[in-house]
Amino acid sequence: MGGGDKKSSMFARFRKFARTSDRVVRCSSGHVFTTIWIWGGSFKAVRLGTRRYQRCPVGRHWAMVRLVDPESLTPQERETAATVHDIHIP
Repeated sequence: MGGGDKKSSMFARFRKFARTSDRVVRCSSGHVFTTIWIWGGSFKAVRLGTRRYQRCPVGRHWAMVRLVDPESLTPQERETAATVHDIHIP
């Protein structure tokens, strides 16, 4: 029962993330922002495994970025991520 529940929980979490393309990320300098995250593809970043090399709109520099669980952020970081979005793709 324990192993199946864990797999079900992980699958549900993946499906939750896979449905949305706007995701909160953190750059290698620690800045948080929202970006378009397309699973299996990228129009404005270089994909390197689970991370991407792309422009950080907060620090205005190029950096490695990774997905962040919004629940792990402080209220201030959540606010920053909600107000700062990188470029939109038309």
